[in-house]
Amino acid sequence: MDAVSIRLPFPAVRDIAACCAGVHQIVGRVAAARPHAVALRQAGRTLSYADLDAQARSLAAHLGRLGVMPGSVVAICLDRSIEQVVATLGVLNAGCAYLALDPADPAARRRALVEDSAAAAVVTSAERRVDFPESLVVSRDEADRVEPASPADLPPPRRDDLAYIVYTSGSTGSPNGVEITHANLINFLVWTDEAFDVTPDDIASHAIGLTFDVSISEIWPYLAAGATITLVDEAVRTSPELMRQWLLDEGVTIATIPMTMTELMLKMEWPDDTAVRLMLTGGDVLRAYPRRGLPFELVNNYGPSECTIIATYGVVPRRDESTDTMLPTIGRPITGAAIYLLDEFRRPVPDGAEGEIWIGGAGIGRGYRGKPELTAARFVADPFAAVPGARMYRTGDRGRWLPSGELAFCGRIDNQTKIRGVRIELDEVAVGLQRHPGVGSAVVVAREDAGRDRYLAAYFIPAGPIVPRAADLRDFLAQFLPRAYLPAAFVALDAMPLTRNAKVDYAALPVPGEIDGGTPEIKRMPQSSTERRLAAIVEGVLGIDAIGADDDFFLLGGHSILATQVVIQSREAFGVDLTLRDLFAAPTIAGFAAAIEGQILEQITRMPTGRVTTMLGEAAQ
Repeated sequence: MDAVSIRLPFPAVRDIAACCAGVHQIVGRVAAARPHAVALRQAGRTLSYADLDAQARSLAAHLGRLGVMPGSVVAICLDRSIEQVVATLGVLNAGCAYLALDPADPAARRRALVEDSAAAAVVTSAERRVDFPESLVVSRDEADRVEPASPADLPPPRRDDLAYIVYTSGSTGSPNGVEITHANLINFLVWTDEAFDVTPDDIASHAIGLTFDVSISEIWPYLAAGATITLVDEAVRTSPELMRQWLLDEGVTIATIPMTMTELMLKMEWPDDTAVRLMLTGGDVLRAYPRRGLPFELVNNYGPSECTIIATYGVVPRRDESTDTMLPTIGRPITGAAIYLLDEFRRPVPDGAEGEIWIGGAGIGRGYRGKPELTAARFVADPFAAVPGARMYRTGDRGRWLPSGELAFCGRIDNQTKIRGVRIELDEVAVGLQRHPGVGSAVVVAREDAGRDRYLAAYFIPAGPIVPRAADLRDFLAQFLPRAYLPAAFVALDAMPLTRNAKVDYAALPVPGEIDGGTPEIKRMPQSSTERRLAAIVEGVLGIDAIGADDDFFLLGGHSILATQVVIQSREAFGVDLTLRDLFAAPTIAGFAAAIEGQILEQITRMPTGRVTTMLGEAAQ
């Protein structure tokens, strides 16, 4: 019977989901239809759907015997592994919601999340049980020895039951537990199956820790479709080169890759016969396009945790190297999602105008665990929905509808900056920097370090062993960006510092000059007497030492008021009629000195011989 069922056409996820109230029920149906198919594999180990289902039901039975009631929250503190996936399914089978804890976190943080979530139990390993109150600990090893609960004895779920809680960073410094229901998650599974045409023949990667909600998109859509999930080794998942080879060796067809690694991997060479057909990314701003000839599609996903992982998605078009600084779009709403662009009064903005992104629809979570005031502030009534009681979520992101019907991501509400009076989109500069062939991934931030005026700093990961020079990167950007957009500092990093949710940790970016930024550049010091005298003036105005002949006055922190001082002092020192326009046109020591010498030479040609001798002597002092 099993062999016959495997040969029969496998039903679509939407058809199975129509008969199931809980995500675990969908996986149970798959296990009955494909018992011998490989559900999970990791480092040579495999687990069939039948064994996955049985082990999960053993844990469910164990939780029930220990008195954990349906509707409770159960924390899971296990390494990213086959056992961790089994545990999540077991918790759901027990009628509970799961909360993943990162074993690498400090024990105090893990205990705080257990307390904040009011978890009734913690499923963990023997070596970590000392980190939690003994009354809450459930041994994963002991559960394996328990007879599996019969499917008929499992508590019947409801679609509005919680499926999981995931904690996000709170603006107040306190993490917020986002509550997601089975209905939210089932809508996501159905969309994934339809959008990506997932089949039992697919092999999907699982590389992201469960504490980051993107990892949920690596698990449940593929288990619901009867596909195989292969888990990435820890030594592989942080290296773009090793990850690429691992994907090829494992025959992965759908890979979910963190954003910073995606941008690096897009510049690698891929064989035409690779099994990878889709590379999915998200969780941060995508600043790169796939080049023509890549043998797979790149999909850019967007959505906050509060809206069940993904709210919009789009296939990123392939393109050759370009100086266009427009970010790749974040596509269109997924099935069941609604996107609104609203002004500060929550009114729709005109077509083509920027507005704050609000999200409505079937993916909107229940709210924040134990924080009704915060929930009420961020999850508000949706006046545009036809469904009574519908809510929408305020993202804090800005977007703009394009004529193509796709949504352009325009940054965070707070991600614009002003440098010397010019409003700058930081992502626009980063996108331009990543066009350089020597740059793999980049971010740009506005800094206000001690002793310096506000300036732009670019941080990048080189695309190869040769680290591009700052001067070369600045010249490259100057081809298509205004001068005010050019970073004053370029810092090469081995890897971007990341938050626990795999996003760039901007607070951890080093102050430029505190680390080795790559191959040291040879600074050309002022040579002529004019350059040396001018350098002394500029150093005095800016309050810094050892200015190079090719250093840009404005990139060193200069602005119009300081520029006026330089021009006035230079007029007095050299006896020439300089203007601010001269300094803006030639803002380096070498360039401005050449302008000064040009004016001196012009005056000399109109002077008597005696006066020329006197003036040359003054200029040389």
